[in-house]
Amino acid sequence: MSTLPETAPGAEALLDDQVDAYKRDGFVIIEDVLQGDELARVQTVFDKAQARARVDWEAGRARGKGVSENGEYYASGTWHARKYFDIYPLHLLEQDDAAVEMIAHPRLFPFLSATVGADVQAATIQLRVLEPQTAADAQEEGGYVNWHRDHSNDEAWRYLGPPLNTKVIVYLTDVGPDDGCTACVPGSHRFDHRPDHTLYKGMGGGENQATKVKDQRDMPGMVAATAKAGSAFLFNTRLWHTTLPNTGTRDRWCVLTLYCPFYQKQPGVTVEAAVALEAAGQLNTPQRRQLFGLEPMTGVNGFKRLAQHSGNDGDDRIFKGVRPPKLGERIGR
Repeated sequence: MSTLPETAPGAEALLDDQVDAYKRDGFVIIEDVLQGDELARVQTVFDKAQARARVDWEAGRARGKGVSENGEYYASGTWHARKYFDIYPLHLLEQDDAAVEMIAHPRLFPFLSATVGADVQAATIQLRVLEPQTAADAQEEGGYVNWHRDHSNDEAWRYLGPPLNTKVIVYLTDVGPDDGCTACVPGSHRFDHRPDHTLYKGMGGGENQATKVKDQRDMPGMVAATAKAGSAFLFNTRLWHTTLPNTGTRDRWCVLTLYCPFYQKQPGVTVEAAVALEAAGQLNTPQRRQLFGLEPMTGVNGFKRLAQHSGNDGDDRIFKGVRPPKLGERIGR
């Protein structure tokens, strides 16, 4: 496992090591992205935001569990799952500037630029609370998600250059092997085959749930990516990964941000956050403006973004000026 402390001497050499490890293993861990007062501030506002979202989640769970189209259990009457719930991103970001900085953090930005590309931006932003499970529940069902890869439709990009997406999980609580940590198979982002993930426990399996007879930890080559609060797990979205059961004593808190090239469209909740943060004057650095989708720093895109859209039809908000290369065409690092 590639654990690379941010405090290692030689920033350029460290970045090169991180990128090499990412290409080889499909992931890296960057320690202490948030630390000290900055970490405490984000934890404080996350606690406030999760308490607000928990009310709806608990009400939904009290009405009983339902079954979604793919067979996953969820809390009836809410969009949250039975084992976890998500928080509307703006409910965190609007409370403290440290939460905004987390998305555009200087300890993350160089790596994201070196992997996704110089025009990297944030796509989805998820704030997730994973509740502790009983030992019996963990034994029966495993963690809250099954073994999977987030994206599998970018085959032609595997060896030609940067990934289409990098996902970053910033943990706000310590995650040991029994605290709902992420597990992955190093190097599996380059697999030509699909592991038989239907045999391993974990929710979200639909009609395959009955076939899941193996423990999640039995996946060949599995590594549990443990991390302390404030550290980040960054991975290629083609990487095979899962979340192990949380049989610890407290909720697991994390922020999951998917980063993509500037030409990809952002989902509505991220655009809504960008509009609100721009109006509040918080998107006040070039890095923040780029990562929240307002404008790239590279100068290659002259079009305005949705958060800046004036309503004029001449304001192009769909095509963002940077097209990906044709499939099979070699692209840069």
